[in-house]
Amino acid sequence: MRSIINELKTTLRSHDTLNPKLWKNEKLDPEVYLALNKIAKEWATFANIPSSAIKDIIIVGGNANYNYTKYSDIDLHLVIDKSGVKCEGLVDDYLLSKKHLWGLTHDITVKGQPVELYAQDFKDTFKKGQGVYSIKSNKWLQQPELVKFDTNSQAVKDKVYDLQKAIDHLVDSKSDDIDAFKRMKAKLKNMRSSAIEKGGEYAPENLAFKELRNRGVLQKMSDYMRNLEDASLSLQ
Repeated sequence: MRSIINELKTTLRSHDTLNPKLWKNEKLDPEVYLALNKIAKEWATFANIPSSAIKDIIIVGGNANYNYTKYSDIDLHLVIDKSGVKCEGLVDDYLLSKKHLWGLTHDITVKGQPVELYAQDFKDTFKKGQGVYSIKSNKWLQQPELVKFDTNSQAVKDKVYDLQKAIDHLVDSKSDDIDAFKRMKAKLKNMRSSAIEKGGEYAPENLAFKELRNRGVLQKMSDYMRNLEDASLSLQ
């Protein structure tokens, strides 16, 4: 087992500069700026978010930091006052549904990078060490931290190996225990949020989560869960 873990090559990367496809001297490329602004407005219309509720449009995630890879989306978020969206009591579920529906019906890239849309509340805080760039004011709200990390950290490798092995076992054994999948999903979510809160963007557990996402392991689990839920509701 140890030799397998040692041979595991991660997709994680650490750079000295921001993604040159999108940034010029740490300012957003003008062409990219216009494209992302247009996409955000289209999504706002699609999700029925009134302009009066939109406080900002921001870029976060790997492409607003120094740890981007070829797998990194452009995470484009509308910062909104949720009280201005007419879906009382169900705003989060509504926006998440709109996000998923948009993803199923659109395949948009900017400079070759997929654009991932979301809406977050203006009261949400930013993650420690995370770059946050405002489209509205065309400037950094929070500068990304230039942190060099070991892209093949043994701690990350160990965590990736253990989690991937557990997920693969659930899927490959054709388990019909939907609760086991839900527990695994909750475990991953809690692991990541706790790690970021305590250690920031480059905490080993968060890097392990990103590696599992890059490898398609998380999507594999989500697809299997969806098929399992569909089967449980179907009548032969």
